[in-house]
Amino acid sequence: MNVGPLAALRSDLEHMVDPGGRPARAWWPEVAARVALVPRVRAAVQLRLAQVVAPRFMPAAHLIQARTLRSAGAEISPFARIGPGLCIMHSTGIVIGPSVRIGRGLRIYQNVTLGDGSTPGQPVVGDDVTIGAGACVLGGITVGDRVVIGANAVVTRDVPADNVATGAPATFRPRRPGWDDRLDALAAQAPTAPAVGVG
Repeated sequence: MNVGPLAALRSDLEHMVDPGGRPARAWWPEVAARVALVPRVRAAVQLRLAQVVAPRFMPAAHLIQARTLRSAGAEISPFARIGPGLCIMHSTGIVIGPSVRIGRGLRIYQNVTLGDGSTPGQPVVGDDVTIGAGACVLGGITVGDRVVIGANAVVTRDVPADNVATGAPATFRPRRPGWDDRLDALAAQAPTAPAVGVG
């Protein structure tokens, strides 16, 4: 999936500020107000801006990253590859390392860390994943599509698609149908062998 940062930003904003069928002229003022006033929305905008700037002028990208840490409490590397539809539920304490790869539709809560661990590398996270508050996803592991990682879980090994991971260290089990209608619908549309990660 090769979506530019600005196209990804539009999808991010739609996930965090629901257009609700409104015309753009009614939706964009609300988006502008939320960027100014709501740290989690501002964090997504600053991330995508840093991603635009990073290939051209790295010091400016790091300056934007530092500004995001001060204004929204999130330290998200502009070099992390994050697909469109990012939904930051609460930005405080989120840390995402530079080699992390994340698919589309990530829903992430506060105090989540994605980065280095005991195994070399940083995580590859599939599409439509939810990561609960305080969770740590560490090392060169793969998290499959539509996985739900529970609050305070410590994930240090691969998690297959359509599983729920809980505990420290995390154990996982298949997600029961009917538990989350949105994920059930996405699973029904998925190919038989789901692909993981960002292209």
